Amino acid sequence: MRWFQFLILGFSLLYSYQAWSYAEPCQLVAKMAGNHEYKQKPMRLATMTQPDEIPAEWHLSLIEQHGSWSIFQTNQAWFLKETCAPLSKRNEANGHIVEFMPVLLNLKTDSNAVITGTFIIKTYHKRDLDKVVQRYGFKELSPLPNPQSLIVDVKPTSSYDLLIRALDLDKDVDLALPLLSEPRKR
Repeated sequence: MRWFQFLILGFSLLYSYQAWSYAEPCQLVAKMAGNHEYKQKPMRLATMTQPDEIPAEWHLSLIEQHGSWSIFQTNQAWFLKETCAPLSKRNEANGHIVEFMPVLLNLKTDSNAVITGTFIIKTYHKRDLDKVVQRYGFKELSPLPNPQSLIVDVKPTSSYDLLIRALDLDKDVDLALPLLSEPRKR
């Protein structure tokens, strides 16, 4: 009977490791947003900078615009496995810094969804919400009707995927759900 318990423990550890391992940038964000609805697109990025202000030498092709976001296709991945986070690039022509955000593809609507760095955080107990916000340095944006939940800005971070993995291991956090910016249905 003891070997059976050991086998179950080993399988559960293996399953847990596999559930949170990833091979592509923004894979855990896509999983949390909805594995069947979203697919990571490491060769797409979004910015609020106007397309005509993007230098030609960056080789970006405009795919679409929705709201203030301009979505571009790159000729090579700008986001790597552990860099699913905002990326800043300096425009040498005018000295301005352009911030780019990673993008997922909504498979149901075939539209691009910008990963904004805004998350819904839910703790197991209301008393733990402030501790989690302080622990990770989140900026509170908006309370939610559930007193254990809050909308937060998680930037700056080196990777939303690594943050999701850390929050999954945090004993106080029940849920960490990324909020995406997508075009409205017409």
